[in-house]
Amino acid sequence: MRVSQKTDYAVRALVDLALNAREGAPARLSEIARRGSIPEKFLEAILVELRRAGLVKSRRGPEGGHRLARPPGQITLGQIRAAMDGPLSLVEPPSRRQAAAPLHAGLQPMWKEVEMAIGTVLDGVTVEDMCRRVEVNSAMPDFSI
Repeated sequence: MRVSQKTDYAVRALVDLALNAREGAPARLSEIARRGSIPEKFLEAILVELRRAGLVKSRRGPEGGHRLARPPGQITLGQIRAAMDGPLSLVEPPSRRQAAAPLHAGLQPMWKEVEMAIGTVLDGVTVEDMCRRVEVNSAMPDFSI
């Protein structure tokens, strides 16, 4: 399974919003883009989709910007991925001919189990968890020469 660039950018944006929410003011698109190394035009479209999915709130105007719609512990990686890429599906639905083949019929449940396991992992990781990882990683000393 590959994580799409869109999902990666969405994760970066939401983690950025969570980490910088402590300042109280909504974050501007340009700030999120700069801190997350995300192209602004792409981020703009991503934030629209995140807003539609109920993960982000946005406000226009001089005091406007973007913020999380829910606490970071209530937004999962699975929700973010689904908002960006739709339902998780590892294999294409079988054609009638494939579905009738015993070999295919025997393997299809296995792929569904793998799909469910991946979904469980994605749904078990929250934005709050990701923020902790970022904070721990940024607190580590750099010993490179």
